[in-house]
Amino acid sequence: MARATELPIYREAYELLLQVTKMTQNYPRGYRQGLARDICLTAQELVNLIFQANCTVDKLPYLEKLREQLQVLQLQLRLSKDLRLISAGQFGATVAILDIVGKQCTGWLKYAKHRA
Repeated sequence: MARATELPIYREAYELLLQVTKMTQNYPRGYRQGLARDICLTAQELVNLIFQANCTVDKLPYLEKLREQLQVLQLQLRLSKDLRLISAGQFGATVAILDIVGKQCTGWLKYAKHRA
C-alpha cells in the first residue's frame, strides 16, 4: 500500500485545497464566515477521505463519500462564481482539478468494487 501523500489523487486534492484556501481569503467579510469556511472545510474533507480510504481495507464507504463531497464542492464553487466572489478563470481552474480528482476517484472506486 502506497503512502497516501504519494498518490496522484491525494496530490491533486491537496493542490485543490491550497487553491481554494488562497481564493477564499479574498471573499468579502459577509461571506468569509459562511461560504468561504464551508468551501475550505469541504476541500479538507476531500483530502481526509483520500487518506482514510488509503488506510483501510473497506475503501468503498470513503470513496463514495468522496464522490459526494466532490459534488458539494463543485456546487459551492459555482455559487461563488454566480455571486461574483471568484472569477470565471478561478472557477474553471478549480473545476478542472475537481474533474481530475473525480476521474481518479471513479477509477479507484471501480477497482475497489471489483476486489470486493
